[in-house]
Amino acid sequence: MNDVSSRINPGVFGPLSICLVLAGWVMAAIAISALPAQVPLHFGADGTVTGTGSSSGLWSVPALATATYVFMTALQFVPQEKLNVPVTITDQNREPVYSLARGLMRAARVGVLFTFLGVEWAEIHVAGTGAIDTAAVLAVALPVVAMLGWLTSFFVRMARA
Repeated sequence: MNDVSSRINPGVFGPLSICLVLAGWVMAAIAISALPAQVPLHFGADGTVTGTGSSSGLWSVPALATATYVFMTALQFVPQEKLNVPVTITDQNREPVYSLARGLMRAARVGVLFTFLGVEWAEIHVAGTGAIDTAAVLAVALPVVAMLGWLTSFFVRMARA
């Protein structure tokens, strides 16, 4: 069967997701003690700071990541017949498509959590430097682009199943 488990052990997604959530909490805990009480939170189109706020606002990203982890994990319990997939289900493709759909949900969870971690790192980096730079932009953009590529590969494999 040509599904995600033939390339990546699906058992790795759960522990990796938990590690990403925990890394966000640890990163926030370490950073908050090193940052000033007021940090830049909003920027204009030219990258200049247009708003500041409390550094304790950094807790919001790991909190959102945790909530996302819980929600996306709960999605794993949706009966496969209720999954909305982009192909017509037949007797021949039923198992491969549903297997890919489950893999897609696990991969999406990891991708979203990597993106949250990138956002958090960028927030901390910008708060420490006071300016948006290429590293901060890449910390957010690269996980998003990687996740979109990965998810596209799942949809292509579903269409071929």
